[in-house]
Amino acid sequence: METVFISATVVVISLMAASYFTTNGVGTMGEPLRQFSLFLMNKAPVGLVDLFSDRPGSGSRTWMKFGSGWFLLATISGFLAIWHKYDPTALDSLASIGWSYDDGSALQEFTLATLKVAFLYLMVGGAFVAISRSANNRLASEASASMVAVIYTAVLSLNLILIPIIFSFIDITDEASRLDFVSMIINYGVTTMLFTAVLINALATYSMRKDGTTSVSAWFFIMALVAKLVASTFYLLGEFLDSTQTVWMAEQILNGWVPLALIFAVAYHIIPYTTQTPIWSGSLLNAGMILLFITVPPFFVGSVGASGILTNIGALLLTFSLIPILATVVNLLATAATNSSAILKNPGALAATLAMFALPLFAVGGYFTSMDTFTDTAKMGDMAEMLDNSFMFTVGGLMMVSTIFASYPLASGNNLADSPKANLAVWFILFGGISSTITMMIGGFTEIAVNESAVEDVVASSSGFYLTASALFYLVPIASIMSILVLIRTGNSSSKMVEVGQEVTDIDTYTLSGGVTTIQQLLGRGVGVTTKIIVGESEESDGGTTIIAVNAELHNDEITEFPEEESQEDEEEVESKGPAKELVMLLDYLKSSGQTVFEFFGSIDLDSSGEIDSFEFQQALKNSDVGDFPPWEIDGLVAAIDLNGDGKINLPELDISLARIGAQLLPAEEAEEVEEVDDSEEASSTPSEAELNKMKKAELVELAESLGVSSSGTKKDLVEAILGA
Repeated sequence: METVFISATVVVISLMAASYFTTNGVGTMGEPLRQFSLFLMNKAPVGLVDLFSDRPGSGSRTWMKFGSGWFLLATISGFLAIWHKYDPTALDSLASIGWSYDDGSALQEFTLATLKVAFLYLMVGGAFVAISRSANNRLASEASASMVAVIYTAVLSLNLILIPIIFSFIDITDEASRLDFVSMIINYGVTTMLFTAVLINALATYSMRKDGTTSVSAWFFIMALVAKLVASTFYLLGEFLDSTQTVWMAEQILNGWVPLALIFAVAYHIIPYTTQTPIWSGSLLNAGMILLFITVPPFFVGSVGASGILTNIGALLLTFSLIPILATVVNLLATAATNSSAILKNPGALAATLAMFALPLFAVGGYFTSMDTFTDTAKMGDMAEMLDNSFMFTVGGLMMVSTIFASYPLASGNNLADSPKANLAVWFILFGGISSTITMMIGGFTEIAVNESAVEDVVASSSGFYLTASALFYLVPIASIMSILVLIRTGNSSSKMVEVGQEVTDIDTYTLSGGVTTIQQLLGRGVGVTTKIIVGESEESDGGTTIIAVNAELHNDEITEFPEEESQEDEEEVESKGPAKELVMLLDYLKSSGQTVFEFFGSIDLDSSGEIDSFEFQQALKNSDVGDFPPWEIDGLVAAIDLNGDGKINLPELDISLARIGAQLLPAEEAEEVEEVDDSEEASSTPSEAELNKMKKAELVELAESLGVSSSGTKKDLVEAILGA
């Protein structure tokens, strides 16, 4: 049996086990394991972790800050690499600081290495934000996350910069192979230990989520980390055992599965969060989740050098890899389309959405170039490398800035600063990445044609394309600089996001003209803790409605504070329709499980915002065995409960809706008992003599008039009259 089959089987089993335990937990061992993980993260290494802040969001911000720096380095290096194709002597002036001429391969390798590092940093930072919002808006150990980020940069700097410089001054035999060995140990050994700490932190954070809740972003993130750790281990084993097929499989996982899983983890958080709508299709979601990890992604595919059967199987898996990519892209774009205006207003969500538009283009192009490389046709080898790098700069670049513009503000608690500059950076990356890719692809095809014709000089025929491509690509480094400036300004901004759980309202003042109301009813109409309540001064229109003064961004809204009683026919019509059966089932579930509405609401409010959106309500009904409903049915149920029309459900709204249903379903005898209790309570609500003596005379007069007794005389006479009533 081919060794790659054995390795692939172990990988798939590992991922299946990770998926199962992530979704279902580990039973009674969950709490001890979580406590042990917290102990490891907060105490080891002793003294070092205490140097870092453990404030909420600090770990995610550290990863994104370092990632933005690596992104800038990668884009500058990428520009130089393209320019070097145009003019191989362009960097000769750097000979005084150690630069020596090469064919451009060293610069290309450095560019790709730094780009992958930047991508990993920013995607992990964005995924940390997503997974923390499914728990308590913080990581299990923010300090550990920051510490790992700093150590990872130190290790990478040692590997990419310091070690090559040191080896250049040491005269040893077989220098290249020794340098490769040291680099391999660092890239696949040391980093495996670091990302084990990241995985432990992610799992411990995810274990803090509300019972019964799941997070798509967390699932993709955890699976990406598990795949990275398993693949790195197999890479080392393959190198030591001289198994080229195992090494090939590990490279495909690290360069294909892991980046795509991280992209999907971040995109499935940013886009639904921005649109405030559920994920469009559960079927497409499941297809993307399952098929991604059993196919060969069409990026960075190398020659396997295996038997014909293995090559044929690999070619089929490479073909099927387009299915999970297209399924996920369609799902996310359809989700974005449900609230496109919100997407356009949020630069981070816009970047993630544009990345989903660009991903299929690179996937299809990567499929053809990868198939050429995989089958050893070797006609488009340079084209495959060119397309893979462009995929990372364009799709990866858009996803990287999406974390800076969407996830970083959530982690910092500040509103995004300078949105116009952020939007411009997004479009710069999209245009610069795609246009330079097209130009370089044309140049690549020109080289192939000239080589086959053997008539003209290849460099002379294609150099103009690379000059144009470098000029177009120059927009990408500019965008990276702009994104860093936005990140810095956002981190230092004084414009704070509203704290989680704070009552937010667009209503400045609210006028009560008379009648009886409750706090629940006011909250249901959108009144917040900062709203000014005006009693006794009404401003009515012809329809008898109360005018609510709102913020300047919104129009004046009109509602009927105390509507006229419905006619008997209207009441009978409403009663004949009855409450929604789904809500009746939910009420029965609460009764059978012994939960209060408050406890139930707290368990489904994933981000502790005091409100639940359609997606959270959809998951709540699913976990309560009420039913798994599509988004369009959920929207109708939310609208039936949503009293203030903001598209979300708060605790008073849910409480009122379920209370109404309970009242409609209450048997007649129970209703009579409740009425008798209310009457007795009302009868016993007359103030005592001591309470009456504390009241002012004007209040006693008003109370006496309401009871129909004499309202004249002294204060003592009034008290006696009221007590005798």
